Amino acid sequence: MKHRSLKKKRLLLIAAVILVVAVIAVFSSAKTSNDYSQIVGQWVRASGGYVLDIRNVQPDGKVDAAYLNPKPINVSIAQIDIEADGIDLFVELRDRHYPGSYYTLTYDTQMDSLVGVYHHLGIGRNYNVIFSRK
Repeated sequence: MKHRSLKKKRLLLIAAVILVVAVIAVFSSAKTSNDYSQIVGQWVRASGGYVLDIRNVQPDGKVDAAYLNPKPINVSIAQIDIEADGIDLFVELRDRHYPGSYYTLTYDTQMDSLVGVYHHLGIGRNYNVIFSRK
């Protein structure tokens, strides 16, 4: 009798462990398989008319992007934070008059816009910015 009770407890423990592992696997895969396609496209900054052209987002978070003012400005880094709950985008500009200035943006699903801060390293100022879909 004791042997059956012990065997039943082991089976329940094994089932619980399997369930926990399955739940962790589901949440882990959901976290790493985010669909970033919703930010692909051209975005226009409300102040200044600058264009951020997001062409593609790789599964590892690397972004193929261009920046126009109105002529192309070199995008040295464009990266999605794949650990974030939403979509956080970092874009660094390195070109003439752009000494590593960068954007930290978050995709706002309700407004369908990129909202954040432009860090202008040349003059040491930060600007609140909004990019709307073109």
